[in-house]
Amino acid sequence: MHCPSCGAETTLEQRFCRGCGMDLETISKLVAAHSSPESLKLERSLTEKANRQRMYQSFKWGMACFILGMATLAATKTLGFDKTFNLGPLLLLFVGMGIMFYGGVLLPMRDRPSSLSKLPGPGSTSELAQTGTTKELPAARVPVPVASVTERTTQLIATEKVGTPRE
Repeated sequence: MHCPSCGAETTLEQRFCRGCGMDLETISKLVAAHSSPESLKLERSLTEKANRQRMYQSFKWGMACFILGMATLAATKTLGFDKTFNLGPLLLLFVGMGIMFYGGVLLPMRDRPSSLSKLPGPGSTSELAQTGTTKELPAARVPVPVASVTERTTQLIATEKVGTPRE
């Protein structure tokens, strides 16, 4: 599914577009209502597979950085280098842990399917708001006239000229 506002690629599970911030909940309901259950299952399984693959990739790279940091830290300790040489391996350790945490914990939490189970079945439009079309504005939405800036400036200049003489 694509966002109707900016065209960014989205999933049915997303509530808001990550490109422009548009609320996609009603659009997801409409798409789900007009889609077959088989296509929804296929899209859900493809999304889950892509999420798992991305999670494993980031976990793998984080573990590689972590192991490399541990190995270089052990080498610097064994060889008796100065303590300033420990900063590089420590940085690798923290970067590796950050990548593992981001890919193993934060990405699955962000991409978990949450609203797909709440979507109505095909043909069900009971949750969508029914609105009537009119050509009239509501009474509360009548525009209020705003004073013109040029008129106010002209009034101030006129009072200034009348009130005080210039020398």
